[in-house]
Amino acid sequence: MQSFDLVIIGSGPGGYKAAITAAHLGAKVALVEKGLVGGTCLNQGCIPKKTLLHLATLIEEVNRLQGCGLLGGIHGDFMAAIAHKDAVVTSIRDNFPVWLKRLGVSVFSGSASFIAPFRIKIETADAPATDLVAKRIIIATGAEPRELSTCPTDGKIVINSRDFMFKQDHLPKSILFVGGGAIGVELGYLLHQFGSKVTIAEQGDNLLGQARLPERASNFLERKFKRLGIEVRTGLSVAQCDISSGTARITFTDGSQGEYEQVMIAIGRQPNTDGLNIEAAGIALGADGFVQTSAHLETNVPGIYAIGDVKHGPMTANAALHDAKIAATNAISGNTFHPNYHKVPVVIHSAVEIAAVGLMEDSAEEAGFTPEVARTNLGGSGKARAHHDTEGFIEVVHDTETGQLLGGCIVGPEAGEQIHMLAAACQSERGLWFFKDMSYSHPSWCEELETAIDPYTSAFSRSEKNIFLPGIYAHHG
Repeated sequence: MQSFDLVIIGSGPGGYKAAITAAHLGAKVALVEKGLVGGTCLNQGCIPKKTLLHLATLIEEVNRLQGCGLLGGIHGDFMAAIAHKDAVVTSIRDNFPVWLKRLGVSVFSGSASFIAPFRIKIETADAPATDLVAKRIIIATGAEPRELSTCPTDGKIVINSRDFMFKQDHLPKSILFVGGGAIGVELGYLLHQFGSKVTIAEQGDNLLGQARLPERASNFLERKFKRLGIEVRTGLSVAQCDISSGTARITFTDGSQGEYEQVMIAIGRQPNTDGLNIEAAGIALGADGFVQTSAHLETNVPGIYAIGDVKHGPMTANAALHDAKIAATNAISGNTFHPNYHKVPVVIHSAVEIAAVGLMEDSAEEAGFTPEVARTNLGGSGKARAHHDTEGFIEVVHDTETGQLLGGCIVGPEAGEQIHMLAAACQSERGLWFFKDMSYSHPSWCEELETAIDPYTSAFSRSEKNIFLPGIYAHHG
């Protein structure tokens, strides 16, 4: 039996970051993984998806610049792209244990299950079981794709994102995405760029309805899809699916029909607690299967924490990384910190890149503010014109009376990088004036943040209003 200060079950972004955080705090840490190290993010999520989407974006960029000094259009080689994706993921995965070993983290391969609240059994197919005891435990086992009862996956014709990343061996001529969330809009754009005919069916009124984004951003993406030739159908789902003929014959809930070579089910994810023997630890689950946690990410069993997709909250790698630092610090140093998901950027990589942080206009109103939105389009950006890519806009949300910075959204090239500056401003003592304090490179994407807020800071300076400088998260843990 081996003893540790902290045992973490699951090595995705949450588990990995928790291990690093606790190790830096001086803890003796063990990390247990039953599958491929790196979890969903590295093997079937963020990293492979971003690798492929980078290629998809380059196809569009190069073809858009035809006649601007570039000659000869390009098209994608899908299977070569898949091979490239596999090489990138493998290179990171091979170095994963090396990076952790340097920090003194012990990595165990096998299925972990509770024997008692602070005792874990690790089982493998070809070795005796190993027992670990720990002062603290973090559950970071993530989630898995949800099934759709009216269109169950078979791994070949009807697939999910995991099947796509691990088993896809050809470019489908046509594909239906059931669900217009992040997976649907990202992988839908990817396959369109490589030559598939793509349809996205979303039962809600608009794409990305659960992503805490302003409706203007999702509408912008939907218009871009229409120009590209990606069909978006909202307000419906799948009523029936017949794959007996070797293709998917779909009947939708509005009575219409369609036939597709493949269907991808992308309707969300469900927590993964199977095999943990969680009852032995006395850990409470909700009726929906999620691990229940406190404001400090602690379960009902003091000293056992849960992070990422296995508990309620945004089911993104960004949120898992946020959870990890909080839970690991609380586990080692005492319960002090709690999560605030408004601080965590939401980023969508699709036909346009979309990123948001903090409160949007509608959520600011719900929180009791009187929001005002500073806006600018990329049409006036020197860098956007130099790149021949002026599709996009910036929104910065602040309080009308006080000027307090509340959040914002960026749509356009490198939005996922620019959003960090907006997030920093939200946590700055200078708030909206953070953008005025900066000295920018020109031309740059980020200077457009100052362009957006300039009229508003000038108006505040001339007014007699009681200006509140700190951003909304400047004083919050």
